[in-house]
Amino acid sequence: MPLYSKQIQDYTWANKPSVAQLGQIICVTDIGENGSLWRGDGTDWKRMSHITYYSLSGTVSLTGTTTETTLLTIPIKGGLMGLGGRLNAASFFSLTNNANVKTLRAKIGANTIASATSINQNVTGFHFWLLNLNSNTSQRNNNATSFAIDTSVDFDLVITGQLANAADTLILSALTLEAL
Repeated sequence: MPLYSKQIQDYTWANKPSVAQLGQIICVTDIGENGSLWRGDGTDWKRMSHITYYSLSGTVSLTGTTTETTLLTIPIKGGLMGLGGRLNAASFFSLTNNANVKTLRAKIGANTIASATSINQNVTGFHFWLLNLNSNTSQRNNNATSFAIDTSVDFDLVITGQLANAADTLILSALTLEAL
């Protein structure tokens, strides 16, 4: 039994209609865990609810280096956030419990949109958000830092880790990214 009306057509992000007819509802099958519903406002497509855009399905481990290392790259579709949209990320890391610094970062291009350090902990959470300020090219994060990232085009969210001591270990155990 379908979850939605037969009048709602399925599209991928790449082949959705470029014109968003006022009131038209479509299902975008490759955005979200089971697709997502979008409503046309006469110009643009608007998400009808929040979307779990990405959920990590395994673990990623870092050890043996003190160089900043990419742990995860999440491609984000251009236009997904919308003018007032927000990306929320929540993650969980296991760490070597000692006084050595472990640094976590979230980046988009050359912009570090979030960072955190941890010492004397065996686990930590790394949570951040990025909000479009009624523009695809103006954002603020949860630390009130301003950015000028063009979210109307495809971009990558990159999660990195860095160890002060190469003998330590940092394990990314969970990460969920939502579009609101």
